[in-house]
Amino acid sequence: MHLPTMFAMIMMASAVMAASIAIVAHHKHADLQAWAWGLGAQLGGYGFMVMRPLMPEWLSIIAGNGLLSMSLALYTLGLYRFSGLTPNRYALHLPLWLMLGINLVFLGDVNARSVLHSALYGWQACFMLVLLRRLHGESQMRGSLLLGIGIGLFVLVMAFRLVALTVGGMTVLAYNESTLLQVPTFLISLTSTMMLAVGILMMTQERAEQQLALSEAHYRQLVDTATIGICIVQAGTVRYANPRMHQLFGYAPDSLRGTPIQNLVSAEDWPLVLRNHQLRLAGQGDDLKYPARMHTRHAGIRWFEVSGVRIQWQNKEVTLNYLDDITQRREMEETVQGLAYLDPLTKLPNRRLLMDRLGQAQLSTLRNGTWAAVVFLDLDRFKLLNDIHGHHAGDLLLKEVAQRLVNCVRAIDTVARLGGDEFVVLLTDLGSNSATAQQAAQQVSQKMLAALAQPYQLILDGSCDQMEIEHECSASAGLVLFAGTTPPVETLLEQADAAMYAAKKAGRNQLSFHTVDSQPAHV
Repeated sequence: MHLPTMFAMIMMASAVMAASIAIVAHHKHADLQAWAWGLGAQLGGYGFMVMRPLMPEWLSIIAGNGLLSMSLALYTLGLYRFSGLTPNRYALHLPLWLMLGINLVFLGDVNARSVLHSALYGWQACFMLVLLRRLHGESQMRGSLLLGIGIGLFVLVMAFRLVALTVGGMTVLAYNESTLLQVPTFLISLTSTMMLAVGILMMTQERAEQQLALSEAHYRQLVDTATIGICIVQAGTVRYANPRMHQLFGYAPDSLRGTPIQNLVSAEDWPLVLRNHQLRLAGQGDDLKYPARMHTRHAGIRWFEVSGVRIQWQNKEVTLNYLDDITQRREMEETVQGLAYLDPLTKLPNRRLLMDRLGQAQLSTLRNGTWAAVVFLDLDRFKLLNDIHGHHAGDLLLKEVAQRLVNCVRAIDTVARLGGDEFVVLLTDLGSNSATAQQAAQQVSQKMLAALAQPYQLILDGSCDQMEIEHECSASAGLVLFAGTTPPVETLLEQADAAMYAAKKAGRNQLSFHTVDSQPAHV
């Protein structure tokens, strides 16, 4: 076998593999840099040997063998870094100094130098095998097996050289001599170099796959044990749902897969959910978080807070969605809102909500050119019922009054309780003609007065038994028409209140209009 050609093949393989590993190290795996430098050092070592006829022999011997020893040290450093162990500096540096000493002391004795080189190279390779064995024991990898075979072959050829030179009677006359000693040495060196490079790349890839699998398992565990529902939606269909999602919706484990997401969303909220889902798929809805009603098998309609992000799943764009049951929170918010805007006794709008609706009604009349009316009602002789039968009887009466007023008006109208026995009714959309609007408001007001004047059957719970009482209670009402935003809503209430007091003075159980000249007109 032509030894110079073998040198060229080793150098070419070292150069290509060094460049390839350097590129991989630069882009993804920085811990591979030591391997790239090691292959580069090996390339340099063989380069000095090849160039021996063109330079002083001592320089070729010292530099060439020193770089080859350095390449083994760098491979060892690469194994240290790959395994995450702290490098043993003596194991890395001592062979380099020994190599320098051997080359200086035995510069003129090629056989002695070759024996010591073989022993030192073999020792460095054996140290790599020890490290690799420890690493392979912690994590079984095909790459480490391939790398171990390559290093093992190198150890065997160094042992063969050592035995051949010491007890076998062989000698080394020249570094490029095609003998039974030199040919196996460089052939195994080429094979080991290729196996080393391929092995470490395989180990790196296998380590990355293991870490990815562990990471996926870790995130899968987090998703499976999450306290909120998590699902992947692709093409409008649930492709994955975690256990919590199945619990929240009352489904058996893994039974949601393949379910159209529309089947889980209430018809009222489906347009909202669909629009936000499309925004997420377009990469514009990662910050969206909104409430929506969902169908559950075991608890009917429930409120959920929906959020999510767009992700790549099985090479396709999908949405990863988070669903948290907020029904209880929603009910608490509605309760708090009710306390702020509803009368606790009658559940009618209170003064705050009434003022807001009055303002909206003014804007509506201005925009549509229509009329509206405010009717202020106050019960007659209500205090007498409280004095005789107590406040519980008065509360029962107020509830009944509230119900009768609601039954007399349309759904678009508002019945509110200001406090005590005072009620206000807001009548909207009474038409564009003032006379027609006044007539309609008067009819509704008379209807309310007639309903409130009917006897009340009140059942009082005593300490021993129940007592039923009958009470007659009429009301006085003041009415004011308005269109536009003038006067202010506070003034409207004051005008209706003044008209109501005029009705009381006129004899109670009647309706009084507020006119432009502020003189009430009785009906």
